[in-house]
Amino acid sequence: MELLKVEKLCKVYDKGENEVKAVDEVSFTVPKGQMVAIVGASGSGKSTLLHLIGAVDRPTSGKIWLDGQDVFAHNKKELAIFRRRQVGLIYQFYNLNPVLTAEENIVLPILMDGRKPDKAQLEKILDML
Repeated sequence: MELLKVEKLCKVYDKGENEVKAVDEVSFTVPKGQMVAIVGASGSGKSTLLHLIGAVDRPTSGKIWLDGQDVFAHNKKELAIFRRRQVGLIYQFYNLNPVLTAEENIVLPILMDGRKPDKAQLEKILDML
Protein backbone atom coordinates (compact mmCIF):
# COMPACT_ATOMS: atom_id res chain seq x y z
CA MET A 1 0.00 0.00 0.00
CA GLU A 2 1.26 3.48 -0.86
CA LEU A 3 1.70 6.05 1.86
CA LEU A 4 2.61 8.83 -0.55
CA LYS A 5 1.96 9.23 -4.27
CA VAL A 6 3.23 12.24 -6.20
CA GLU A 7 2.12 12.52 -9.81
CA LYS A 8 3.46 15.01 -12.40
CA LEU A 9 4.07 17.63 -9.72
CA CYS A 10 5.09 21.09 -10.91
CA LYS A 11 5.75 24.37 -9.16
CA VAL A 12 6.50 27.39 -11.31
CA TYR A 13 7.39 30.83 -9.98
CA ASP A 14 6.87 33.96 -12.09
CA LYS A 15 6.14 33.88 -15.80
CA GLY A 16 7.77 34.82 -19.06
CA GLU A 17 11.51 35.42 -19.05
CA ASN A 18 11.64 35.29 -15.23
CA GLU A 19 9.92 31.90 -15.02
CA VAL A 20 11.55 29.43 -12.66
CA LYS A 21 10.49 25.78 -12.65
CA ALA A 22 11.36 24.83 -9.08
CA VAL A 23 9.71 21.40 -9.45
CA ASP A 24 9.17 20.03 -12.93
CA GLU A 25 7.00 16.93 -13.60
CA VAL A 26 8.09 14.98 -10.50
CA SER A 27 6.42 11.60 -9.94
CA PHE A 28 7.15 8.92 -7.36
CA THR A 29 5.51 6.71 -4.74
CA VAL A 30 6.54 5.76 -1.23
CA PRO A 31 5.14 2.50 0.17
CA LYS A 32 4.07 2.39 3.82
CA GLY A 33 7.02 1.56 6.05
CA GLN A 34 9.68 2.72 3.59
CA MET A 35 12.10 5.48 4.45
CA VAL A 36 13.29 7.85 1.72
CA ALA A 37 15.66 10.78 1.42
CA ILE A 38 15.46 13.70 -0.96
CA VAL A 39 18.94 14.77 -2.02
CA GLY A 40 20.29 17.18 -4.59
CA ALA A 41 22.34 20.27 -5.20
CA SER A 42 21.48 23.60 -3.68
CA GLY A 43 18.65 25.18 -5.68
CA SER A 44 17.46 21.89 -7.17
CA GLY A 45 13.96 22.13 -5.64
CA LYS A 46 14.26 19.91 -2.55
CA SER A 47 12.70 22.41 -0.14
CA THR A 48 9.98 23.35 -2.64
CA LEU A 49 9.13 19.67 -3.09
CA LEU A 50 8.92 19.17 0.68
CA HIS A 51 6.73 22.26 1.07
CA LEU A 52 4.38 20.88 -1.59
CA ILE A 53 4.24 17.41 -0.02
CA GLY A 54 3.64 18.98 3.40
CA ALA A 55 0.83 21.18 1.99
CA VAL A 56 2.63 24.37 3.01
CA ASP A 57 2.49 25.50 -0.64
CA ARG A 58 0.18 24.59 -3.53
CA PRO A 59 1.53 23.07 -6.74
CA THR A 60 1.12 24.81 -10.08
CA SER A 61 -0.03 21.45 -11.39
CA GLY A 62 0.05 17.78 -10.48
CA LYS A 63 -1.35 15.71 -7.63
CA ILE A 64 -0.29 14.50 -4.21
CA TRP A 65 -2.04 11.73 -2.32
CA LEU A 66 -1.15 10.94 1.28
CA ASP A 67 -2.55 7.67 2.58
CA GLY A 68 -4.99 7.61 -0.36
CA GLN A 69 -6.24 11.15 0.33
CA ASP A 70 -5.94 13.86 -2.34
CA VAL A 71 -4.09 16.49 -0.31
CA PHE A 72 -5.22 19.51 -2.32
CA ALA A 73 -8.88 18.53 -2.49
CA HIS A 74 -9.17 20.36 0.84
CA ASN A 75 -9.95 24.03 1.41
CA LYS A 76 -7.57 26.32 3.32
CA LYS A 77 -9.02 25.51 6.77
CA GLU A 78 -9.04 21.76 6.10
CA LEU A 79 -5.42 21.96 4.90
CA ALA A 80 -4.41 23.63 8.18
CA ILE A 81 -6.05 20.79 10.12
CA PHE A 82 -4.45 18.22 7.78
CA ARG A 83 -0.98 19.71 8.36
CA ARG A 84 -1.53 19.82 12.12
CA ARG A 85 -2.72 16.21 12.35
CA GLN A 86 -0.97 14.39 9.50
CA VAL A 87 2.28 16.16 8.66
CA GLY A 88 5.36 16.80 10.76
CA LEU A 89 7.61 19.57 9.48
CA ILE A 90 11.02 20.30 10.91
CA TYR A 91 12.47 23.51 9.52
CA GLN A 92 16.17 24.18 9.14
CA PHE A 93 15.63 27.49 10.93
CA TYR A 94 13.90 27.92 14.27
CA ASN A 95 10.21 28.56 13.70
CA LEU A 96 9.17 28.78 17.31
CA ASN A 97 6.79 31.37 18.67
CA PRO A 98 9.20 33.65 20.59
CA VAL A 99 6.62 34.76 23.18
CA LEU A 100 5.88 31.15 24.23
CA THR A 101 7.97 28.85 26.40
CA ALA A 102 9.40 25.63 24.93
CA GLU A 103 6.58 23.67 26.57
CA GLU A 104 3.93 26.05 25.18
CA ASN A 105 5.43 25.76 21.67
CA ILE A 106 5.28 21.96 21.91
CA VAL A 107 1.65 21.78 23.04
CA LEU A 108 0.32 24.58 20.81
CA PRO A 109 -0.78 22.31 17.90
CA ILE A 110 -2.48 19.94 20.34
CA LEU A 111 -4.36 22.78 22.02
CA MET A 112 -5.34 24.22 18.61
CA ASP A 113 -6.84 20.81 17.85
CA GLY A 114 -9.03 21.03 20.97
CA ARG A 115 -7.19 18.20 22.71
CA LYS A 116 -5.37 17.94 26.03
CA PRO A 117 -1.64 17.21 26.04
CA ASP A 118 -0.47 13.89 27.45
CA LYS A 119 1.59 15.05 30.45
CA ALA A 120 3.79 11.94 30.48
CA GLN A 121 4.57 12.28 26.75
CA LEU A 122 5.23 15.99 27.18
CA GLU A 123 7.69 15.28 30.01
CA LYS A 124 9.53 12.75 27.81
CA ILE A 125 9.84 15.31 25.02
CA LEU A 126 11.02 18.04 27.40
CA ASP A 127 13.58 15.65 28.94
CA MET A 128 14.94 14.88 25.46
CA LEU A 129 15.29 18.57 24.72
